[in-house]
Amino acid sequence: ISSRLLTIRASIAMGAAVAVTAFFSTAFLTFGPPEAQKLDREPFVLFPRNLGEWQGTLNPLEPKVAEVLGADDYINITYGAVSQSPVNMFVAFYEKQTEGEGIHSPEVCLPVGGWEVFSIDPYEVDMSDTAYGTFHLNRAVIQKGTSMQLVYYWFEQRNRRVTNDFAAKGLVVWDGITQGRTDGALVRFVTSIAPGEAEAEADARLQGFMRDALPRLPRFVPF
Repeated sequence: ISSRLLTIRASIAMGAAVAVTAFFSTAFLTFGPPEAQKLDREPFVLFPRNLGEWQGTLNPLEPKVAEVLGADDYINITYGAVSQSPVNMFVAFYEKQTEGEGIHSPEVCLPVGGWEVFSIDPYEVDMSDTAYGTFHLNRAVIQKGTSMQLVYYWFEQRNRRVTNDFAAKGLVVWDGITQGRTDGALVRFVTSIAPGEAEAEADARLQGFMRDALPRLPRFVPF
């Protein structure tokens, strides 16, 4: 997360978001919303700083960036471990995505400052030893000169893992009408790919860390 959030311009995606919002409003006027559910969640300030061998350090966003992000709660924390490259975990939670705020397009949450997207593809991960099971996420490799980073991210939408922002917006509409819930989150993990390190090693590091982190996440991003 960085100044990319401060330079968002009008786009097709934003136009689609406006259309989705209009549809949502029409549906609510026609059918009426169900009674809103009170979310049972804990604030990210309580998220564990120690996860197995990993020890975390919080990285608060600059106030202006946090304001543009518009999340109701977020955590930006970097975990380190002996003989391991650090892993950054960022989660932005939105309680009501229909009140002018919502998850930004995921590309705004990729690092900037000279970083360029080398590749980005859907990717399946096996988290079957957690409540998340096996699911698809977005896997990106970004590059700045000779430095490279591996990025995983997805939209967590009421016990669904979604890789496409249009699909996420559609689910907001549907669940708002049928469940009275429009909460959701953007979940992102980042680690460096060291010189000479195979991408598969960075994949293994991120997935190993996720197996430690994900069992704690439903307390903060409810299913």
